[in-house]
Amino acid sequence: MRQWKSNFQKAGACAGFLVSGVYSLIAVAAITFYTVRLIFCIDASPMSDRNFDGIAQRFQRNIYGNPKGQLRLAICRRELEEKLPALFGGEPVSIWDAGGGLGQMAEVFLEQGHRLELNDISQEMLDLAGERLSSYCRSGQLSLSHAPIQGMAAQGQFQLVICHAVLEWVADMEQVLRHLAAGIKEGGHLSLMFYNLNALVLGNMIKGNLYKLRDEDFAGHPGGLTPPSPRRPQDVEAALSAVGLEVVSRRGVRISHDLMSRQLRRERSVDDMLEIDWQYGAQEPFWALGRYVHLLCRHKSGAV
Repeated sequence: MRQWKSNFQKAGACAGFLVSGVYSLIAVAAITFYTVRLIFCIDASPMSDRNFDGIAQRFQRNIYGNPKGQLRLAICRRELEEKLPALFGGEPVSIWDAGGGLGQMAEVFLEQGHRLELNDISQEMLDLAGERLSSYCRSGQLSLSHAPIQGMAAQGQFQLVICHAVLEWVADMEQVLRHLAAGIKEGGHLSLMFYNLNALVLGNMIKGNLYKLRDEDFAGHPGGLTPPSPRRPQDVEAALSAVGLEVVSRRGVRISHDLMSRQLRRERSVDDMLEIDWQYGAQEPFWALGRYVHLLCRHKSGAV
């Protein structure tokens, strides 16, 4: 009897082990199946436009809370004041700030009395813009839209379209430019600023990142604030021409600042860096070496 009981217990243990093993194999197979499925789904799906929900406060602090954002905003404002003086002190017009985020550039033109439409795919960015610019929203001078650029019905409505630091975050640059061009009135302008691949190449040469240069690995880390799709100026200009826009001025943005070491940046004033960037920013070859490039464009049929 004792032998029989012992054998029964051994058989039970073996059976339990086998059942446990079968369940383990099933679990492993299931995990493998869904992991592979997830990988293939991710690989097969198109890259989506970047949404800053969840990091809007961080974006505000890291970009516009230091000289990087201050220089960017100051250079673009100065360029537009020089090239489009009628927008500063002239009659109010309709302006579209496409992917306008926190609304810093929109505020420049709201102060001039213009009417603005600002859209963004990040509700958090729009909420922050709405808090800062609440008086303009209440008066009806500013309208905020939670929508992508591609979803805006803006056919020929605007004298000026602004699109700053957006192209490097979108999946389909050409599609976005088509929608921007469609929103411009005849004779109107597009103020376009984008993250410049040339500057990344030069910066990595200075830092000695030879493997990154060899592999052309310039995309930022997912979830970070380094854009995933830096653009070549010649590619952007070709895409602009294809949608009926011509470039009337080119300027590099953040040239000296981004070539300096961090120590030197701390020892130089924002005003001094701004003046040097302004002095050289529209010259060859420096305009194409800024961290960002600003292009002012108009319809080919439009007046100067």
